[in-house]
Amino acid sequence: MSDKIILKVQNLLELAYDAPNDEEGQSALLMAQKLMVKHNLAMSDIQKIHKNNIGETVAASEYRMVWWKEKLAGILGANFRCKVIRQRKVDEGITKMIFFGYDSDAEFCTKVYEGAVLYLEYRLKRLFPTITKARWKDYKKSYLFGFLTGLNERFEKQTQSSEKFALMVQVPAEVLEEQYRRMGKLNERSAKIPIQKVDLEAYSVGLEHAKETKLMTDELLNS
Repeated sequence: MSDKIILKVQNLLELAYDAPNDEEGQSALLMAQKLMVKHNLAMSDIQKIHKNNIGETVAASEYRMVWWKEKLAGILGANFRCKVIRQRKVDEGITKMIFFGYDSDAEFCTKVYEGAVLYLEYRLKRLFPTITKARWKDYKKSYLFGFLTGLNERFEKQTQSSEKFALMVQVPAEVLEEQYRRMGKLNERSAKIPIQKVDLEAYSVGLEHAKETKLMTDELLNS
């Protein structure tokens, strides 16, 4: 394998980790992924980037963790090589969402997560004045449900496009082994979506926004 290709991938990943939320950073990440698939490169080949410590970053810390922030963490962790841990600190009265993985992966995933939370809070703030007070509670939940569904579908479509790419975004075995060594077996759980009746209009708007958001531009894969 040409050292020039590996160096190019390393530089692209460095750029992506430095600016994960803007278009340049996202474009760099996707280009690096395309090159790795094309040249059959494993993450172990990119030692400069991924030969680092395994640890954790706290993505969110709240008294009451809302369901959609927990669900969002699960979607992103599954696509950014991180184990997602929900940790309840009873003595502190807070719940934490943690990304556990290689330091660079966990830090990058946390930055994307924070950007996604800000994006959704911005969207909700814009939508609030347009919906009646009586309708807002169900509308908000349905919108978030639609957005998360759409975001997950985008990632699934991306991984299904290439078997090598699907393997590349999986949580590394070394990370899972280290997590078990430090924390033991963790109970698996998925966030419960508190929706009794889906507002179809809100759900559709959420789906559409998930397609448009630049959090992870799958359109660049075809550029």
